[in-house]
Amino acid sequence: MLLGGILFGVATPTEVAAFAVVYGLALAVIVYRAMNFGEFMRTVADTAALTGVLLFIFAAASGFSWTLTVAYLPQRLVALLHAIGNSTEIFMLGSIALLVVVGVLLEGLPSLNVLAPLLIPIAGKLGLSELHYALVLIIAMGIGGFMPLAGVGFYVCCAIMRCDIEQASRAMLPYLIMVLVGLIVVAFVPWFALGLPRYFGFRL
Repeated sequence: MLLGGILFGVATPTEVAAFAVVYGLALAVIVYRAMNFGEFMRTVADTAALTGVLLFIFAAASGFSWTLTVAYLPQRLVALLHAIGNSTEIFMLGSIALLVVVGVLLEGLPSLNVLAPLLIPIAGKLGLSELHYALVLIIAMGIGGFMPLAGVGFYVCCAIMRCDIEQASRAMLPYLIMVLVGLIVVAFVPWFALGLPRYFGFRL
């Protein structure tokens, strides 16, 4: 229902998620009879408290993101990266570092809205595939969002699971290293990103 509703355009992800909640409640209360009224009210209270925590996190991240955007920090970092030189390898490594750091400091969607229009044309001028570079951009931004100790997504996951941030950070490090290695492979072996589109005849 979740994937089908989104992929076929029946509803937005938010609408499909709301329907999934109603569907789950119907199964728990009516079909399996595993939740009585008291348990339902406790679930509602826990959900409201957790949602309040997450909204505070997103509010703080949004305010910080707005401050950095108004200060033109992303644009200045892009200008610094562009001034390094015309080496595609240096540009790719610098881009990954920039996107991970910005992904930690800012929310994902505002970051992409600010940086993608600035960086993708530069990548095209250096001879990189814009599709390949866009995939590297999204992966690096996602890694930044879940970077231990600072990423907004990491805080949200810790809040949902009610786990200690320090312990979760230590457990996250091996996975973080592997994800970074995977990002480097995707960045410097374009076949991983472009092999399938080229197989279907797209010109890149």
